[in-house]
Amino acid sequence: MKNKLILVVLSFILCFSAVTPVYAESVTSQDSEFVVSDQLIEQVYEDTGIDVSNVDVSNFNKEFDFLLNDPVFIELEEILALQSQNAELKEDSVTGQWIPVVAAALRLLISQVGKKGMQKGWKVARPYVQKALKAPQNYIIDGPGSGGRIIQVRSKKTKKPLFRLDYAPIKHGRPAVLHYHVPPNLKDHHVIF
Repeated sequence: MKNKLILVVLSFILCFSAVTPVYAESVTSQDSEFVVSDQLIEQVYEDTGIDVSNVDVSNFNKEFDFLLNDPVFIELEEILALQSQNAELKEDSVTGQWIPVVAAALRLLISQVGKKGMQKGWKVARPYVQKALKAPQNYIIDGPGSGGRIIQVRSKKTKKPLFRLDYAPIKHGRPAVLHYHVPPNLKDHHVIF
């Protein structure tokens, strides 16, 4: 038990001392901008299939202030970071840059979608995310993932998605669009923007 506590403390120290190459400061700080590395761009592409190599994040805090001032979004970022860290600890490997990478990946995908799209997308996603945050014993929130996934809310009991916000092509060879999926037919694409 004592060793696990030491491991957790050391992992947080490593996380926040090793973030400089990928991420300048804490993701929840509204005054800071994050730095995007080639490694992060590759990781986002591997995880989601979305190319974010030409995304400009220099004005993220100004452009997406509606998200950064929303307590639900702030809590979402914190939960995703903590869940990711717990997954790493369970695997007995401490990766110091994992927490910033999760939040930075989320912000890169949001930047790729753009302000207008995310204003509409967050309006649809927020109630699902808020419900999941209020009842963590019933829901799992997933961050960026395969198929252009930005956010997903799943049932803890069944592990099935209850909501998923994606930015990906709906048909092969077409441009990516912001859309969501909800039961009963998760194969239906509900286009937002």
